[in-house]
Amino acid sequence: MGNPKGALDLSADRDFLSVLPISDGLVTIRAMSDADAEAYAAGTNDALVKHFAHLPLEEYTPQIVRDMIQGAIADGLRDGTLAVLTISDAGSDSFLGSLVFFDVKPDDAEIGYWVGPEHRGRRVSGHALTLAKDMARKLRLKNLRARTVQENPASERVLLRAGFKQVGEARPEIVPSGKTEMSVNYLAEL
Repeated sequence: MGNPKGALDLSADRDFLSVLPISDGLVTIRAMSDADAEAYAAGTNDALVKHFAHLPLEEYTPQIVRDMIQGAIADGLRDGTLAVLTISDAGSDSFLGSLVFFDVKPDDAEIGYWVGPEHRGRRVSGHALTLAKDMARKLRLKNLRARTVQENPASERVLLRAGFKQVGEARPEIVPSGKTEMSVNYLAEL
């Protein structure tokens, strides 16, 4: 039976698992697993991740991360509304950071990312953003949105190098952590 009155079936278009894993030979984006819990929790304790990633919780333990993987993360992947993914090393599969698709709409989604401190300086974020754009195209999204705070020029450079364009000027916005920050918005047309 088809969609009644042409209703849009988002679940078919937002099957994140159908486009995973995706790799460029250096970095892989894949679904999170329980094996990532300790590295994810450790990464969230980094001062820069705490300051710039705007994570919803103040503290993450490996058990909290495992519970999220089995709960909210699995639910979001299943219904196509949220994809909290692992950025891993393509050769060793070791955890490098996190890439998130959220605020998923019919034509676009917002992405966020962070990389653990021991993996910075290797252009991991740039590789991950390029792979995220490839995923978004396969999912038939037309745009990817991203934002960073004014005082994060490193993220701004990464976004611009990955083909995102700044949209407007910095303005106060509520970020995923619930705080209000001076945010700069970016858009990548796919």
